[in-house]
Amino acid sequence: MVLIIVSSAVIGAAAGALVIPNPEPGVEKHYDDTFRVLASNDRDPGRSSQTVGVYEYADNGSITAVNRTVVTQPVQLWDSNIQSRDALVIANESDMYQSGLHGFVQIPYRDRWTPLTDWWNTEFRILPLYSADPSRATSTDGHYTVEVRHPNGWWNPVYNAEVERVDGNLTVTNPDEALVLSSYYSTVIDRKIQIVEGLLQHSAMAPSPAAARSTSSVPTRNGSEVFPTTDGASVGLQWRPGSHELVRDAYVGNIDVAPGVWYRGRYITPSWQLSTYVPWDYRVDVPSDYSESGSCTIGNNTYSLTRWADYRLLDSDAEVVNVTAGNISLDYARPGMWTTVNLTSSAPRRLPPGRYDLTATLRIETELETHYGVSSARCSEWDSIRTTNRTVELQYTVPIETVNSDDLSVDVQVYDRPGRDVVSVNWTGEQGLAAGAAAWEDVEVQIGEKTMYVTAPWRFYSVSRNTHVEERTSGGTTAVEASHSYRGTYPAMLHYRMSPANVSVLADQPADQHIWWNRTYVARNRSVPATPLPSSIIATQNTKPTYLYDQFAGVLKSTDQVTGESVTAEASDVWGLPVDTSVSVTRYRESELTVTVNQSAGTAVVFLTSATGLPLPGRTITFDGAAVDSVTTGADGRATVDVTGTIVRAHFAGDYWRDSRPTYYLDAHGYGVSQTAFVGGATGVLGYLSAAISNAAIFAEWLVFGIFALLWMRFMRERPASRR
Repeated sequence: MVLIIVSSAVIGAAAGALVIPNPEPGVEKHYDDTFRVLASNDRDPGRSSQTVGVYEYADNGSITAVNRTVVTQPVQLWDSNIQSRDALVIANESDMYQSGLHGFVQIPYRDRWTPLTDWWNTEFRILPLYSADPSRATSTDGHYTVEVRHPNGWWNPVYNAEVERVDGNLTVTNPDEALVLSSYYSTVIDRKIQIVEGLLQHSAMAPSPAAARSTSSVPTRNGSEVFPTTDGASVGLQWRPGSHELVRDAYVGNIDVAPGVWYRGRYITPSWQLSTYVPWDYRVDVPSDYSESGSCTIGNNTYSLTRWADYRLLDSDAEVVNVTAGNISLDYARPGMWTTVNLTSSAPRRLPPGRYDLTATLRIETELETHYGVSSARCSEWDSIRTTNRTVELQYTVPIETVNSDDLSVDVQVYDRPGRDVVSVNWTGEQGLAAGAAAWEDVEVQIGEKTMYVTAPWRFYSVSRNTHVEERTSGGTTAVEASHSYRGTYPAMLHYRMSPANVSVLADQPADQHIWWNRTYVARNRSVPATPLPSSIIATQNTKPTYLYDQFAGVLKSTDQVTGESVTAEASDVWGLPVDTSVSVTRYRESELTVTVNQSAGTAVVFLTSATGLPLPGRTITFDGAAVDSVTTGADGRATVDVTGTIVRAHFAGDYWRDSRPTYYLDAHGYGVSQTAFVGGATGVLGYLSAAISNAAIFAEWLVFGIFALLWMRFMRERPASRR
């Protein structure tokens, strides 16, 4: 057997794959690649390249220091900020997911330097580096690392800090010059706005009508169009057979529905409000001017002529004229963004739970002037002007399903016991992203100073929908890679995909106590099948069905032995909205168990009462040293058993929390000593010990209760007189 113990970790990426810029005090550096954390299905160049230093302990006792390469697992992206270095490493080596579809998750993209005196939280710490490693030091003398606490809890490094000992304490003596390293951030919502605006740069946000007509930016995935394009606005050609399509590479699409997730062929979104990001584009291709030679006959002579046609685009206009969901026409919020909120009254418009089509309609109108005629030196000349108007309408539809958590309720039952509180979470109504049911995200239970979270099995991975954008003009096509960087011309289109994982429990660990969870009872109601995900996402928990529960219960153990604590609970769905939550608390009470031995009858009577002396009937008492393993107390709280050992040990395990009782009582122990059970005639103390200790498990209690002293005195009285 080889025991592996992790000693330290060193980030090691594939050669040339990851460069983490070292901070230079006061110099802002960009971390564009941090936005790759939002594209879980992209290639992770550093995956399987994280090297961990470990010690291996062999069976022969030898210890060997080795390096191991480990595969990184998906990392949860919280609502709070992450640091630039962490974001870069995760983007390079792993994938990220969220447990909910709400909040303003922020991604760092640039260094930010702030004087220590201007930092909003002045709590800082100074850590001496006894090895004087300048690569780890932030102080000017290279002997200390100085850090200031961020409001989210982590510590930001402070550079250019002059550290001196003042009145026996280390302190920073130049807070005006010392610089705190933090980051500039952009939210995921801002990122999606950048995505749609990037695709609209040649249409709705083009600098001029000519620029809008010249180029169409078409998102593609490995050469295939994400949104099918169409050609239209056909006009006849003067002097030539056939026709010409004025409108080329026109499309309208749907990047994402927010808040929403793409799940099993449709967007799942809340019934109270939704927004959608609609990109579109087109270009106009004007027919080339044309001329051809001909002739005319005047008398007996033939003369040459030229038939010609010149084309000029008088006007073109395109816009998304309508976005509908069910019977609601969404309001235009900003370029490429539409919402069910009535922007006149600021009131959201609800779409009752159900399935709908979300349809965007793009209308393109063109006006073409055709100037044509005949030119000749001798033949009759003439010219004419014809104006042609053409309209192209195209639609893009995605299926959506609106859900809410109105039907879902959570009841939290806490059975308050010293150091072993039972917490039972009970769900009523639909769970998951089923018809009319929003998924729950977490249930928070606070018992005094202890906080636990029951976390839902849903994981939401943000994935890229395109790999390139093709810029199509009359001169050809140029493929531009869809970038994950902050300043990319075409940020990759993103939407969420859902993957089930498992229901789990997290417990906050206060500094002054330990908390741990022991699951004791679950009631499953159904399972959620695995959901197809891009192969590049490592989601091992998605490979098997995930169970949902009607009830999930266990013991919240802690070093805190307090009872009578305040208890609160709240639950929320994946949209961040509260779920109807109720709390009930059952306080356990003390019980007492006495054991009285009847020496003459060879029996023992157990008596189970409350701390106030109230008899407790119908409780099971288990025994050591009795003729039966267990009995049930009668209406008077008593029960009688035959004694078979020197010590009669009785145990009441306490009321089981799932039993229906008006009052619940804690466990209790009782002991009784039977002298008549001693084996007479033993000639040595070992004989008495063997008779008295019939069970090794009660040896400790035997010693504690002084039974050894009792037996020893009896042995000394009953042993035969020694011969002198």
